[in-house]
Parts: sequence; structure tokens; C-alpha cells
Amino acid sequence: MTALKIPSLSVEYVKVPVTGPSNLTSLTVQMAIVPAGQDPTSPDWQSAQWIGTDAAVLIGPATALVLAKGVTYGIWVKITAAPEVPVLGPYGLHIT
Repeated sequence: MTALKIPSLSVEYVKVPVTGPSNLTSLTVQMAIVPAGQDPTSPDWQSAQWIGTDAAVLIGPATALVLAKGVTYGIWVKITAAPEVPVLGPYGLHIT
């Protein structure tokens, strides 16, 4: 799968399609975006939201996730569906 490419000056939602139970969008979702090859740690997880059945988090200047130009990241999604807490990813993101 080819990495998603987003310019460093852009402020936009990074979205990951998620399939699951009929109540999927009522579940708590978090996302982490970390340098490629790294696993997220507790402080990396950001509150995310549902846009349809896509998990989404806002990135770019003046957001909680300002990413460095020229770096490839892994996008991770964590859904709290007690007792399960599935973690999906990583999905590629390259900041141009």
C-alpha cells in the first residue's frame, strides 16, 4: 500500500476506514501518528472522531499533531470496545 502524502502546510483530517459492529461509531476512538517503524506509546494517542465509519484526526500547523516535512509516519487507530481494545495499523503517511 502506498503511503498517503500530505503537504506540511496543510491542515486536514487524516482518515482511516474502519469496519466493525453496527455500533462502531459509538465507540471511543484514538489515533497515534509516529515515525515509521515505531510503535505508539501512551502519550502518542490523541482523541479522534468518527467521520462516517472513518477514524479521523486533524493534523497540520496549529493542531496537536504538527508533523515534520520529509518524514514518513505510521498512522495507528485504537478503538475501545470493552473488553476488546483493537489496535489497527500502521498505515503509511508521508509529509511533503
